[in-house]
Amino acid sequence: MTTSRNEPEPSRARVEDFLREHGADRIPHPGGTLLTHLVRVEGVLQRWGADPAVRWAGLCHAAYGTDGFDERLLGTGERAVLAALIGERAEALVHLYASCDRSAVYPQLGQGSPVVFRDRFTGAESVPADEDLRALMEITAANELDLVEHNTDLAARYGPDLADLFTRSRGLLSAPAQEACTRLLGRHAAGPLAGPLVSGLDHLVLTVADVEASIAFYERVLGMRPVTFGGGRRALSFGTGKINLHEAGRELLPHAARPTPGSADLCLVTPHPQSRVLEHLAACGVPVESGPVPRTGALGPFTSTYVRDPDGNLVEISTYPREEGRPPVTGD
Repeated sequence: MTTSRNEPEPSRARVEDFLREHGADRIPHPGGTLLTHLVRVEGVLQRWGADPAVRWAGLCHAAYGTDGFDERLLGTGERAVLAALIGERAEALVHLYASCDRSAVYPQLGQGSPVVFRDRFTGAESVPADEDLRALMEITAANELDLVEHNTDLAARYGPDLADLFTRSRGLLSAPAQEACTRLLGRHAAGPLAGPLVSGLDHLVLTVADVEASIAFYERVLGMRPVTFGGGRRALSFGTGKINLHEAGRELLPHAARPTPGSADLCLVTPHPQSRVLEHLAACGVPVESGPVPRTGALGPFTSTYVRDPDGNLVEISTYPREEGRPPVTGD
């Protein structure tokens, strides 16, 4: 699949005019016409934070028809026309969506094996790249959720199957898409939604003897950014996470049952090789407790070096193999 990211931004007016010229505003669809549905789907993807190519694909996802909607605005022999309008990457996603043999692909989702994609137009099979499979399911969720929102009969008829589909494919969906699926389809689920209830760690709290000493250590040694929030509370920001600091004896409610300085064991991931980690720790005058040693993290094997912060908390600094120069594994 083409993955160019340097294409010019399409013209929204031209794309909508194109859809009208090809009859999208005259085809009945739940909630109005096909055109109003396409516009709503693109709006959902935009609210979910989808990248532009996925949004443009969402706006045109029914151009070649789909496995569940046989109306088509143009034939697959005219792919170059749509690609010139919305970009090659977006058009490739439209074709992927249109060509998906749902009876072959959907049952594989969430089964722990690579998904073999079957093209319903040609019968050809392939293993799509992870980003393409994620884009396909993001568009699928936006499309199906719009349908159940605008047609109660469809919601009652297909709600349980959709709840099952998006529960099994939860790991392929963005967090906003997961939340929307739970909100709109949760009542149709046979039981509690399968898979983890949470998708990540937002922040953790350390109880420390000296807030400023902890800030100085984590800023100097680990490069975290000190922040102040909520009535003067102190914290350390890094990546997409945060460590909130409570001073021992002055903890804020609610707090852990036994908040104690030095009782934590943290694992932090670095993009740098362990040789660079050791050089940096030596330059900072921080003794190494242990390592580098092989360990296993949430995503598989990695290598770790251990140090202690001013309270004696154990801090594990870990590097995944791909961060040490190995290219990421792709699905194609």
